[in-house]
Amino acid sequence: MKEKLLYLAKNYDLVVGDKFELFYRGVIRSMNPYKYYIKVSSPKGKPYPRYYTYTPLEGEVGDYPLTITLYDDYLNEIETATTTLHVVMPKKPNRKINILCVGDSLTFNGVWPYEGYRRFTKNDGEPCGLGFGDVLNLIGTCKKEEVGYEGYGGWQWRHFVNNEAVSTTSSVWVEVDSHTLNENDQHSIWQSDKLKWVLESIEDNRLKFKRGEGNYSCLPIIGEEFIDLEKNRTIKVKKHYFEKGNPFYDEDIKGPNFKKYCLDNNFEGIDYVYILLTWNGQYTPYNRDFSHFEPFIVEILKRLRQDYPGVKVRLIGIQSPSIDGGIAANYGASGFYSDVFGEVTTAYNYDEYLEELCNKEEFKDYCRYIDMKAQFDVEYNMPSEMTKVNARSTVLEKLGTNGVHPTMSGYLQIGDVFYRALVRDMNDESE
Repeated sequence: MKEKLLYLAKNYDLVVGDKFELFYRGVIRSMNPYKYYIKVSSPKGKPYPRYYTYTPLEGEVGDYPLTITLYDDYLNEIETATTTLHVVMPKKPNRKINILCVGDSLTFNGVWPYEGYRRFTKNDGEPCGLGFGDVLNLIGTCKKEEVGYEGYGGWQWRHFVNNEAVSTTSSVWVEVDSHTLNENDQHSIWQSDKLKWVLESIEDNRLKFKRGEGNYSCLPIIGEEFIDLEKNRTIKVKKHYFEKGNPFYDEDIKGPNFKKYCLDNNFEGIDYVYILLTWNGQYTPYNRDFSHFEPFIVEILKRLRQDYPGVKVRLIGIQSPSIDGGIAANYGASGFYSDVFGEVTTAYNYDEYLEELCNKEEFKDYCRYIDMKAQFDVEYNMPSEMTKVNARSTVLEKLGTNGVHPTMSGYLQIGDVFYRALVRDMNDESE
């Protein structure tokens, strides 16, 4: 089967007064999308060399077509795709809405749930918030200020269905007095008591390590320190404990029980769920088969609908991985994720799979796909550092340092995508 080059979602959410950007690297499956002549046609907005942008004005609420066509240098048409830009005016819902955000390491720090919440409810910050006040209740046992969520580094769909902690797959939290690690150190390889660990999540005085190659014992021994196998750094262990289990798990039914989750935590219920999963478990480059995820996705969707019949679910696609060295920095030249273009292709195929799943007859009434990849600037919002162009030169170039985890600007950009989806959903609630 011939692979597509252009991947546009069925529609994109736009908000009056908000700058929407659609990045060509997030819709063209190519290591070099700029080798094509990229023609963008739409009654609104402006196409620039790397992206299309449109900031809707009052009076421009509605739907607008956007078409992208790729040509070679001989003006032969390579491929074309069309989407709909759905523009809405922000409206305050007429009731308080309970929202659950779920994810992995991209959600762990709570930045994107908080940023979407801030932009909707508060009247400060940049961009300035709408100031709609106390109308959203973001629930969850993880917290960023007043915003709750459920975000766990290294998790994938099955972890929110089963209960794998403590098990042969559970991660360990390590408390330390201090450290100097940052986002560039995510996915670095460490060792403790002869077992390999991968640094997954970073807090001021706490670090999370997931199991490395060969680390399968149920309760591995944690030594007094973790040693960085590449940079020979040492972290002194103050305290450690294994990651808690699935917050939704009900032992009686051997699966997720969202009503019990709300009752146990004194949450009022769930109106909307936004899920951002998963880079974890994408073991095959150029993959089109996501059947290993599907039973767990379906179980979560059906349980949510069963426990809260009026719930609305939004599946957020993943972004492309780093294309300027971040994959190499984390995974080297071998292993699951070492093929950069293979992982780019898998990300495109996985996102397409999520959109198709949302459009299935049994899910389309309450599920909607959100294409984050097209709205994420993978060229500038992934971690990098300036490095010598070669061992003998003093000239520097930018090289990526992380394969899939964004910079803070990247997390905020995901928050913008969440904000646009929120405005669209809350607009529907106000009617």
